[in-house]
Amino acid sequence: MHRRAVWLLCIAGPAGCDDCSSAIADALKNSTFHFDVQFIGPNEKLKLEPSSFIGASLYVQPGGGQDIEGAKKSLGKAGIQSVRDFVSKGGRYLGICMGAYLATDLGFHIVEGETDSEVGRPGFPVSDIGDYVVPIKWKGSQLWTYYQDGPYLPKNDANSGFLALAHYQNGDVAAARYSFGKGSATLIGPHPEAPQDWYDNYGLHNPDGVNSKLIQGLLDATMAD
Repeated sequence: MHRRAVWLLCIAGPAGCDDCSSAIADALKNSTFHFDVQFIGPNEKLKLEPSSFIGASLYVQPGGGQDIEGAKKSLGKAGIQSVRDFVSKGGRYLGICMGAYLATDLGFHIVEGETDSEVGRPGFPVSDIGDYVVPIKWKGSQLWTYYQDGPYLPKNDANSGFLALAHYQNGDVAAARYSFGKGSATLIGPHPEAPQDWYDNYGLHNPDGVNSKLIQGLLDATMAD
C-alpha cells in the first residue's frame, strides 16, 4: 500500500509525552497503512507551522499529561491555527486521550460540544485517574483497552460528519469521527495504542491482547473518505 505521510506532535511537556508519541508511532508504522511517521514540535526539526504540513495526510495529537491548559499554551496560537487550517482544508486529525480533549474548545476548536473526563461518570467503573483496562463497545462487539483519565466525547448530531465509533459501558461516546471544513477529526478517550510495557508497569492484563484490532479499526475510520 502507498505510504502516507503522518505528522506527530512530540513535546516533552504537557501537550505530549515521549511514551505516548512513540507508542502511537509504532502502531501507525505497523498498521496496514504502513505510515511514514515524522515528528513535529518545538524540539523537533519540523515545527508547528504551515510549511510543515505540505504533503501530509494526517496529524496525530497523542496522549499527554493532566495539564490541558498548559498543553494549549505549549502549542501556541500560531501552532493551533496551523493545525486548524490543515484539517479544514482536507487533512485528517487523530486525537488520543489528551489529543481528544485538545480537539475541542479546550485547544484546537475543531470539534464543538462539551467534553470532560469519563472518570466518575454514572455507570463507569473507574473513579480515579489511575491506569486501568476497561471494556468499550465497538461495532457491536465488546473490546478491552487501556484507559487513563480519558474523556467522553460530544454527541454532536448537528455535525454532518458525526459518527459514533465506540461507547463506554454506560453509553457515553468513547470514540467518534467529526467533520471540520473539508477535513475530519477522529477522537478516542482510551489508549488502544498502548504497548505491553504500559500494562506490565501497572500489573494490567488486556483480554484482547496488545495492539488488538481496535487500533487498526480506529485508523481505518480515521482514513476513510
